[in-house]
Amino acid sequence: MKKIDRHISKGFLKSFSLCLLAFLNIFLISQIFRVIKYVSDGKMSVNDSVIYFLTLIPGMLVDIAPLSVLLGGLISMNVMASNLEIISLKTSGISFRRIIIFPVIISALIAIGIYKISDTVAPKMYEKKRILRGSDKENEEIPIEKEEAFLRGTGNYVYFMKNINRVTEEAKGIEIIDLNNEFNKIERVIIAKTGKYDAKRKAWNLKDVYISRIGENSSKEYKEFSDLKYKEDPNKFITIGKDHRTLSIAELKKEMKARRAVGKDIKEFVQELSKRYSYPFASFFICFIGLALGSRYVRGASAKNIAISVGFGYGYYLLSGVFEAISKNGFINPFIASWIPNIIFLSLGIYFVKQSEY
Repeated sequence: MKKIDRHISKGFLKSFSLCLLAFLNIFLISQIFRVIKYVSDGKMSVNDSVIYFLTLIPGMLVDIAPLSVLLGGLISMNVMASNLEIISLKTSGISFRRIIIFPVIISALIAIGIYKISDTVAPKMYEKKRILRGSDKENEEIPIEKEEAFLRGTGNYVYFMKNINRVTEEAKGIEIIDLNNEFNKIERVIIAKTGKYDAKRKAWNLKDVYISRIGENSSKEYKEFSDLKYKEDPNKFITIGKDHRTLSIAELKKEMKARRAVGKDIKEFVQELSKRYSYPFASFFICFIGLALGSRYVRGASAKNIAISVGFGYGYYLLSGVFEAISKNGFINPFIASWIPNIIFLSLGIYFVKQSEY
């Protein structure tokens, strides 16, 4: 069985590689006219255009891998079926599940590889692509001032400032709320008319302060007030928004935590994180459909099977888009929504594999 496994694996890898290269060429060719326009408009040099093409490859590999695995499995099995190899193996008592075991393992390894590319290489290349196009220049400068600034401190307290200036290190309309260790009960509220950050002491100096202790039902007023506990500098209140497509999974989580602390929306980051965890593994879940559809040889039906497989492949992309849109509207958790297409296509694949046993 070792020689047969090698033969099946070799055929699957060959078909997968050909499909991958074919789709990659199609996508790269579709970008040629756009790059020519960049060069002719003087936005990009010839050398930069070559680098630009290279930056497109990792993202394209992530996008086309599932369809390449699907068609690669179908073509390799169809070739074996047309040579009567599959029916010969079944007649010898070898089940179809045993026949496809190595293509399935290879698909799992491909999925892991795509996951690594989507987490490490693709984000860096996307950032490089943005730099080459000059699309990130508008986001280079950090704003000097911010209205309605919110920040969770390093302890159990939160800030709210109506206005804060990171250059003058001054703020107006300050509210600081102390909470208990469980972060579910307010213990003290500090309200100040103005405040200035002392960089040497690393603390806020507040003026015209009103402090209310909720549990004790007591309050006091101060002309000036300062506590080393409140040490967050103005720069932490004002940050540049990062593009979620340029971040790794670890960086996405870090950015989400930082955005939560300042009260920013994290919906796009949650969507991106859920896709990073689910989409790369589509290459594994979808392989069963291609392997099963290609296993039965009927004269003149090869083109039909290929068309059906392509339909399933684009059906996966369509279904993913639908559930992504639903999750963006808040009807489904993004992580659940991103895994539903995988589960559906895995179920279909298992069904087709069972049908191919007979």
